[in-house]
Amino acid sequence: MDRIDRLEAIEEIRSLKARYFRYMDSKLWDELASVFTEDMKVITPRGDVWMEGGANYAASLRSSLTTAVSCHQGLTGEIEILDEGHATGIWAMQDVIEWADRHPREGWKSILGRGHYHETYRKEGGSWRIATLTLTRLRLDIEWPRDTTVGAISGA
Repeated sequence: MDRIDRLEAIEEIRSLKARYFRYMDSKLWDELASVFTEDMKVITPRGDVWMEGGANYAASLRSSLTTAVSCHQGLTGEIEILDEGHATGIWAMQDVIEWADRHPREGWKSILGRGHYHETYRKEGGSWRIATLTLTRLRLDIEWPRDTTVGAISGA
């Protein structure tokens, strides 16, 4: 790959990540699956596969964020082009999310998170897409609904 092709690929991946955040926060659910490969995997920080399939992950985000106001920020992307069809990236991130009532699975009223997205990308049909995604959090500040005690949610 020559220098210009490499730079173009990096910019395409930057735009891809920007669309991921915008589609989530703007609730453009029909478009969200388009940023993922069909066989995309969400991998936990321990290395376990939490979810498979880009459409499944998009549906999960829709379920989690439909009643929320969210703001996701991807900062200082480190993108490495491996070859014409494969790349890796690490993005510093912050997300601020508040649910109308509470998160449907976790029960949070709101969160403020900081950490990193660790991703791989694959070019499919002429476009870069997210193939794997791992979110590692350095900090997660949680606000619980007023009618909830933390022990009741966490099982403590």
